Amino acid sequence: MQKVEHLKIPIKEIKLATNNFSNENFIAKGGFGNVYMGKLTISGQQHTVAVKRLDRTQGQGNREFMMEIQLLTLCNHKNIISLLGFCDEEQENILVYEHAKYGSLNRHLKDDKLSWTQRLKISIGVARGFSYLHNDVGLQHRILHRDIKSSNILLDENMEAKISDFGLSKIGLSNVDMTFVVTNACGTVGYVDPDYYKTGILTKESDVYSFGVLLFELLCGRIACMTSYQDERRFLHSLAKRSCEENRLYEIILPSIKNDMKVDSFNVYSRVAYQCLKEKRTERPTMAWIVEKLEKALKLQVNSHVVGFIRLGTWGKRSAGSPSWSFELEQGHKVQKITIDHDDDVIYSLMFTTESRGVFHTSNKIGGSNGGQTISEVIFDFDEEIVGVVGSIDTRDGDTIVSSLSFITNKRTHGPFGQSSESMFSIPLDKGSSIGGFYGIAESYIDGIGVFVKGDEKIVRIGTWGRDDPGGPQNIWSFQLEENHHLKKITIDHGDLIYSLMFTTQYRGLMYNSGKAGGWNGGENVSEVKLDWDEEINGISGTVDKSRGTYAGYIIISSLSFSTNKTTYGPFGTVRGTPFAVPWDEGSFAGFYGLCGYFLDSIGIYLKATLQGE
Repeated sequence: MQKVEHLKIPIKEIKLATNNFSNENFIAKGGFGNVYMGKLTISGQQHTVAVKRLDRTQGQGNREFMMEIQLLTLCNHKNIISLLGFCDEEQENILVYEHAKYGSLNRHLKDDKLSWTQRLKISIGVARGFSYLHNDVGLQHRILHRDIKSSNILLDENMEAKISDFGLSKIGLSNVDMTFVVTNACGTVGYVDPDYYKTGILTKESDVYSFGVLLFELLCGRIACMTSYQDERRFLHSLAKRSCEENRLYEIILPSIKNDMKVDSFNVYSRVAYQCLKEKRTERPTMAWIVEKLEKALKLQVNSHVVGFIRLGTWGKRSAGSPSWSFELEQGHKVQKITIDHDDDVIYSLMFTTESRGVFHTSNKIGGSNGGQTISEVIFDFDEEIVGVVGSIDTRDGDTIVSSLSFITNKRTHGPFGQSSESMFSIPLDKGSSIGGFYGIAESYIDGIGVFVKGDEKIVRIGTWGRDDPGGPQNIWSFQLEENHHLKKITIDHGDLIYSLMFTTQYRGLMYNSGKAGGWNGGENVSEVKLDWDEEINGISGTVDKSRGTYAGYIIISSLSFSTNKTTYGPFGTVRGTPFAVPWDEGSFAGFYGLCGYFLDSIGIYLKATLQGE
């Protein structure tokens, strides 16, 4: 207690500030006791304060009182309530905090005036506070809150979220991968991690679970447990999970914010909330990841004109721990030259020169710490624009590297530089799309490369792979995902090649089937790819070859695989011919298109433009 003696406030000053704990100063009642508002002069400065007076009949006592003082004196973060002082005189245990003008969040959940944007900002503030508690509060420890709920989140005069009530919190080690504390499970019904409840093992993922419930409270405008219901609606966590898995979450959202939401923002937010409620702790995200995703949801909401880049790739090494590089084409700039340092079988480094209003700008060297035998320069004409990239992946000294690169423009193909291998990749762009830059991983070589793609429209077309001559309008097929619809199933008719595709989407519990995209006859097999509620396609791969048999000699799609954020389905058909593969950023998928006849002759992808820098 000696370390906090300077925080002691005499009981007579507290009684004076609260008018002797009068009803006029009463503002709330919680598990610790009653809370009163008052004005106190502390260190020569007057503060409006919240005074929390311990009521031992509520089940809390000295342990919670001391824990609150101990933990809040460790914390210094704008999203954690500040402890201004305490009092332990005359058998009183009193805590004095900064006053939060708008009180606890649970009072505002149903408030129509609390917009979706404000709810997003509140959720981000809370997530930042918990990320601090889990990762940054001290060099060798983290704080596990143990009682995350809307009534323990306070809102100040700027509607900034403040985490409060640390009486049940525990301190764990932060310098190990898995911090856990064995303790009797406690918390509030409807918020407690079921795994913690069963095992008594408390981890930071237990806080993540409770935070997921809080996210659904903000979305649905109701508290986690409601005694007015005697069925599954009583507990928000089970209702929300089931609604997500049946793609019916939209039905339980607070009506006043539905029209305020942008679909992309809602999709990111709801997936974060759902991920937090995963039964297995290992599948729950970290608070740092949650902050990043919620910030993305806010950007998607507040930016009225969604433009920017789609990230395609990465081809080659993808290790997050390796040094990353990025070159983004600035507004009004045009790529004038690319300098490639390479050998016959590897790309060492890249350097980009752009031109704007007659002034040239050269990037830093991207890639290899050493160099190759050849320096090649690709110099573009004034009316020449990159419309595609072709390359290959190989290994060198046990590492995955980019072994060759070619740059395709509206006039010619420059390259290949390096040596092509069997693992080829190709990124053709459709009209209306253009290269917005490159990114990847690099150490001694260019280990991985991806492409920023920008489009004039919200939807960008990538591809096609396979036949490129339509022949007639009857040969063109297209499937575009409608707003708020979730791709639930892909039906593939195939044999030696792909005959046709059919897509099933789900919206508010109803299923919708597309027309058959492709073959006028059928194959030997019909396969189905069924996607979970939180599963999304983030890449395809396949091969292009010529048909065989009765209708031989046509360029067709001979095999297809679909990658998601969970797994890979396929290959369907027979892997032969020229391979293609294209991964993209999660959240970008918007549909497929292509050409068909007796078979699926070609395929391309519709992708949604994301925010600049995402």
